[in-house]
Amino acid sequence: MTQPVMLRNWQQVVEKVDFAFQPIVSPHTGHVFGYEALLRRWDEAGFNSIQALFDTAWDTGNLHTVDMLLRAKAIEKFAKLPSAKRLKLFYNFDNRVIKTEDYQPGQTAALLADAGLERDTIFLEISERHDISNAGYLQDILLRYRSQGFKIAIDDYGSGFAQLRALYECEPDIIKIDRFFIDGIDRDRRKELFVTQITAFAHMIAAQVVAEGVETREEFLCCRRLGCDLVQGFFIARPSLDLPQQTDLVPVAADIAADSRRQSDQDDDVVRSYLLETPALPSDINPVDILSYFQQNPDISLVPVVNQRGEPLGIVRDSEFKAFIYTPFGRELLQNPANRANTKRFLRRCPVADIRTSLSELLETFVATEALDGVILTENGQYLGVLDQSALLRAVNERNTLNARDENPLTRLPGNSAIYRYAARALAEPRRRRFAVYFDFDNFKPFNDRYGFRQGDRAILLFKDILGKALSQNDWFVGHIGGDDFFAYVQSIDFEDAVDAVQRAQAMFDAQIKSFYDPETRERGYLLGKGRDGQQVRFDLMSVSAAMVRLPAERTDITLDHISIEAAKLKALAKTSPSRFASGVYDASSNDAAEPKLL
Repeated sequence: MTQPVMLRNWQQVVEKVDFAFQPIVSPHTGHVFGYEALLRRWDEAGFNSIQALFDTAWDTGNLHTVDMLLRAKAIEKFAKLPSAKRLKLFYNFDNRVIKTEDYQPGQTAALLADAGLERDTIFLEISERHDISNAGYLQDILLRYRSQGFKIAIDDYGSGFAQLRALYECEPDIIKIDRFFIDGIDRDRRKELFVTQITAFAHMIAAQVVAEGVETREEFLCCRRLGCDLVQGFFIARPSLDLPQQTDLVPVAADIAADSRRQSDQDDDVVRSYLLETPALPSDINPVDILSYFQQNPDISLVPVVNQRGEPLGIVRDSEFKAFIYTPFGRELLQNPANRANTKRFLRRCPVADIRTSLSELLETFVATEALDGVILTENGQYLGVLDQSALLRAVNERNTLNARDENPLTRLPGNSAIYRYAARALAEPRRRRFAVYFDFDNFKPFNDRYGFRQGDRAILLFKDILGKALSQNDWFVGHIGGDDFFAYVQSIDFEDAVDAVQRAQAMFDAQIKSFYDPETRERGYLLGKGRDGQQVRFDLMSVSAAMVRLPAERTDITLDHISIEAAKLKALAKTSPSRFASGVYDASSNDAAEPKLL
């Protein structure tokens, strides 16, 4: 049992505990957004759990005192991180602290100032595990801390009592989705739907989403695909009591982001071409100068506001600002020295997204609400520009036009031009593990001759869908060369995993293509047709051969043409193999390939 702790001993308790830091990163770039401070060594201080520590502090009337001692310790340690001034500190606090008799606002601001940090450095995490469903209570917490310049995050969303109404009315800055909904999300359609809806709702109220407890690559990729702005979990990094030496990138996330930019690269280029690079205003600007800004820029209807680090805080609308000016005494109030350097009354929340967010995700953010001004786009957390509704629609139209020109008309997969462009980018970057795969149907012509081109097209579409499922667990690029030939490329996964994915696709096709034949042929196990000499010949049921080329990590001069030559040798070998699979390693000493080998 936890022993009661007297007031005079709380200082000793705080000296014994420590904070471990766990990074929260962008899934699009791998850049570190901030660190969550997680209490550790509470058992050495005589408690059975973290909750027991706070419950004891509450029961003895010392919760606020203890919380401030812990905040001071967390902030002091956070300030020692490299580049701490550009990072965010996520600090969990007990919601009951504002109900204590000795609660005094302003102490956290003083602690941050002493550490040389701005007030918006800290995100105060309100856990949903305590009852925050009372919107009035939650709003009281938010107003208290927002008035002091702090950011608010709702922790463990989906685990407790919170209601959408409370979140809608109180508009937190960040919503952290509970680990339960992230665990196995790549295999659970209901969890995927839940996270999709919460993410859409969060973006509608201009909040960002953190996926908590990401432990696998598949969960990471799924959360990024669903539009989560940030991720946190063991897959990224475990909490550590030791301070990290590097705080700009987390390598595992950065590598995945670099490997998977084929679609986002194209979207990135299109978005940048339509981005409105509206000059942002500093948060400490005199409101009179805002009026001058709009008068000098009559074509601008809204202007972003950023803090000293260039991070977006929201927007000021021209219409609302001028409406205030034209109210009785509006101009006089604006020029009143007491109102100078105070833009908060005009600041409105606006969704924020990374420049590498796909156009599809940006479009979903727009349609989530009818009264959306636009989306502020950032790069590595810094303000980059604004994408309004008109610009977004033009960008989506151009992207669709580019895709239509570069995709195969039957499968809608990237066609030859897109495959060559992707391969040129991917092959120019040395990667430790890289694999290119060519797929080719076996006995496709006899099937086409018997059942017709429409049924042949159905078989091709079947394999396209199978590739989407079999290769979904890793970030494969899949293209349709034409006819019954497909191309796939993946990097940064193990050879065994790549082989498993390819052979899974082959096995799925073997099982499903049988239904395309008539019952008699299916029963017989082969198709009777005519050979080139006009004589009746037995043809095996359709299958798919796969030729996998393993590329050396150090070569950056290999082209798709080089790979095609090697793949042709492997394809011939695969078609004579019972497994219909062959692999070869591209020779690192020349532009020739090593002898192909069966698996």
